[in-house]
Amino acid sequence: MIKDTVVVIDKIGFHARTASLFAKKAGEFESTVQVSFNDKTVNGKSMLGIMTLGAKSDTAIEIMVDGQDEKQALEVLVDLINNNFNS
Repeated sequence: MIKDTVVVIDKIGFHARTASLFAKKAGEFESTVQVSFNDKTVNGKSMLGIMTLGAKSDTAIEIMVDGQDEKQALEVLVDLINNNFNS
């Protein structure tokens, strides 16, 4: 398992559009993806799960990835957030 902390820079945070984009991208990988914020951890492939975190703009989340393609998955997901969800 590998993990990284990244700051959500979208002005609204994790909302329907950004959560959907993240979950869709996470779903492209075989590895399990989890996202943590404020002591709550959810499935990173679940749009609704991500939305329940309540992560707002300028807050740090932790992404944890475990599996065969974990390095690539983590890099892509961190880049997605750092590029403000523009792929």
